[in-house]
Amino acid sequence: MPRQAVLLGLVICGLSAPARAYDFSIDLRTIGQGYQVRGFAPDGSNELLSRRRLTEYLDLSVSDLGSGAWHGDDGGRNLFTFEASLRFDSDFGGYLLGAPSGAAAIPELRQSEFDILYAVLVGRNIGGRLDFQLGRQIHFDLIDLYAFDGADALFHLTPRFAVEAFSGTEVRGAMPLSSPIYELDGTSAGSRDPATRPDQNAELRPLAGVALVAGETGAPFSARLSYRRMWSDTADRQPGEPDSGVNQELVALTATAAWRSRVYLSGGLRYNLLFAEFDDEQLSLRVRLTPRQWVTLEHDYLAPTFDGDSIWNIFSTGAYRDLRASYEIGLPRGVKAYARAFARFFLSTDDEIATSGPYAGQDVGAAAPGGRFAGGGSLGAAWRRGRGLLRADGYWDDGTGGRKIGVDATARFQVRPPIELEGRLTGYAWRSDLQPAVTGSGVVFGLQGGGRFQLGKGQRLHLLLEDNVGTYYESQFRGLAMFEVDASI
Repeated sequence: MPRQAVLLGLVICGLSAPARAYDFSIDLRTIGQGYQVRGFAPDGSNELLSRRRLTEYLDLSVSDLGSGAWHGDDGGRNLFTFEASLRFDSDFGGYLLGAPSGAAAIPELRQSEFDILYAVLVGRNIGGRLDFQLGRQIHFDLIDLYAFDGADALFHLTPRFAVEAFSGTEVRGAMPLSSPIYELDGTSAGSRDPATRPDQNAELRPLAGVALVAGETGAPFSARLSYRRMWSDTADRQPGEPDSGVNQELVALTATAAWRSRVYLSGGLRYNLLFAEFDDEQLSLRVRLTPRQWVTLEHDYLAPTFDGDSIWNIFSTGAYRDLRASYEIGLPRGVKAYARAFARFFLSTDDEIATSGPYAGQDVGAAAPGGRFAGGGSLGAAWRRGRGLLRADGYWDDGTGGRKIGVDATARFQVRPPIELEGRLTGYAWRSDLQPAVTGSGVVFGLQGGGRFQLGKGQRLHLLLEDNVGTYYESQFRGLAMFEVDASI
């Protein structure tokens, strides 16, 4: 090789910058479904509507964004990632050929829909102090679940204490490229009653909040005290009405604590400023008695509240309180057993006085046959060994609303790596106190059988057949087939 060529190559290598590449992954999932739903028209008629749905999910993750010089000497600062999940849902069902229209139309059954479930740019440990998220994001914790388009910033004042601020607009199904699954309960874009002001559901809902955060993920103790407010303009405003109204306003506290990998405590408390009441309280204590024995005690309180625009806030029937206890033990030869019990108390409210019907003038809860208390429990055991699984459960529930008692047995066995078979037997009896003349009591027995077949890498076929017999029908046969394909880059 000529000496000049060697020299030129060395010069080029010396001048060239090191090549960098982002780390990314793409996951694709395709799900096909076929089923029927019953549509009820305003004139009282109804028909079975066939649906043939094809759903495509695309999940994208990109990491190691930005120059390597940003990451600091330890590589743990100024970390940027991008996460997104997209969903395309299309329907080829026969109901589209003669789809109900006009007053009988069903807006929720769309032919095709493209949703951005989330798409967020994430920054971690920026300058050693700041974490942020920008875009469509989902927040969930022990007592809260919501999605919004906006920004969330967490500033670490010390290694164990931080302040947080967030703002944006609620993700609503009426918005473009948006899924309705995270919006507040109690309203529907399909409402057609002028008295409910259907246009109100299409109004944007700004939200803003702040939080104080103590501890960090995985620490022996962590807590978060937050405030959040959501509001919207008044649609079809009438004389004397305000320009805007509050849809939700909350103060919430969540905390977790652990001691020596033996005792775990978690709890949450939420105060609804819009209704001036505590609407969610949760407390759980889990203790490891021995390496194979666990005891769990739980307390839950829930007072149903809805979107501030919802009429369901008027008809809410009051709160309930749950007390639960469970014991789990691991036995030799792959056997695990458990015992659980619960007590539920339905609490009285002033709006439960009936104005008509069999309980007219009475407190509905106190006058009902089941009273204001329900209780019950369950026992079960599972055996898992190699390719097989056997599980049996028995349960009993009595009190408010009636009684239910039943058994459930499940078996699963892998014939060989690409074939897995499963079956299930169920049986239960019930007695209803709410509609004794219609469904006063009955018995149902069910049988399920099916399997999962690995056709190739990332390709699975699911088959399921089921039949139920009981007091009110001789047979209730149904089948399900699903072909699942995974793709990853």
